[in-house]
Amino acid sequence: MHDGEVIAEHHVLSHPEQLTRLRQYCPQAADHAVIAGDSCLDRLRDARELRESYRQALGVTGEQTLVLISSTWGRLSSYGSGPDLPERIARQLPLDEFAVVLALHPNIGEGHYPWQLKMWLRECERAGVIVLPEEDLWQPAAVAADVTIGDHGSVTYYSACLGTPILLAAAPHEAVDPDSPVAALLLAAPALTDENLADQLRTATQPADLVTATALATSVPGESAALLTDLGYRTLRLPPPAQPAGFTAFPLPRVQRPEPGAQWIQVRGDEVTRFAGFATDAHLVVHVDSPDPRLLRRADIVLGSQFPDPGRWIAITLAEFPGCEWAACQAGSGWLAGSRSGLVVSFTGTDLPQAVPSLLYTREALGLDFPEQLPFTAGGRKHEVRLTVHYG
Repeated sequence: MHDGEVIAEHHVLSHPEQLTRLRQYCPQAADHAVIAGDSCLDRLRDARELRESYRQALGVTGEQTLVLISSTWGRLSSYGSGPDLPERIARQLPLDEFAVVLALHPNIGEGHYPWQLKMWLRECERAGVIVLPEEDLWQPAAVAADVTIGDHGSVTYYSACLGTPILLAAAPHEAVDPDSPVAALLLAAPALTDENLADQLRTATQPADLVTATALATSVPGESAALLTDLGYRTLRLPPPAQPAGFTAFPLPRVQRPEPGAQWIQVRGDEVTRFAGFATDAHLVVHVDSPDPRLLRRADIVLGSQFPDPGRWIAITLAEFPGCEWAACQAGSGWLAGSRSGLVVSFTGTDLPQAVPSLLYTREALGLDFPEQLPFTAGGRKHEVRLTVHYG
């Protein structure tokens, strides 16, 4: 309203319940209301056939659980009330079973300055979180997600509309209209707790009350493109185009999933479980690219990259780090690993080579042999590595 007059010629709504609230709060604008659906939700639902493409573009492999952490802006949001939440979550989850993506409202970066936000999120990325670099990438991430952790923002609500289980990291009822669908979501969705996080994510489901709340998103699902096009051309008094209205697909995310430079690895039998944060009954594996030299000095295993002289690198690394029991790096098309006791083993045949030195470290500690074919499991996926013992 301006000077007692309605400004817009049309107010586009997605559901009659919004018209009811508009009549309550601004009855003059209700006569200008048009129900034309929700174009964002229609695009998200249209994109579901590309779900696997989006997942693999985000670095999700096999049956990994993709966790989308979303936050709107403001002190009551999930990030505003707990800025360490994404890093905390990532450090608790097994790296090979879960992938974590973070989608933040652009107002967070605008309010604190993009450089500052990037600095705050550095440890988050070091824990293996994919921080989406562009605002619109939340859409393919929402389509790809298995679980969404969120708040009262629209990304949480749209995720629920896609049928994705929701866990609330923040639920500020005072920040939303109590008669709105988002208010109904905050009442229906379960809260995220600090206990047994992995189990919460594995067993998360969508309660029936949440389905009721998401039914209020649009009363004309799949029709927004046609309705909005018709409204636009009628308003401009132009003939409609001959081509039926539609939406473009979301582009594939062009992002790299970061590999944590320091990992705590548990080996139980032939099962390997990797964490970005401390875990009990685990040994510490640190890559030389890790930014914290204190962790390198504590490492049981040090990993390197592709070096011109891998044997020399292993020998000098073991000498420089007295607490390190094994050192391993890429060597040609495979890897080479050496132990403080004089064992030298090369290995090939797995897309998870960073886990293999942990198997070698554990087998040596238990006095076990090194077979030519060594099977192991990580994150529910089976691997088999080929070993060649050169000295031992």
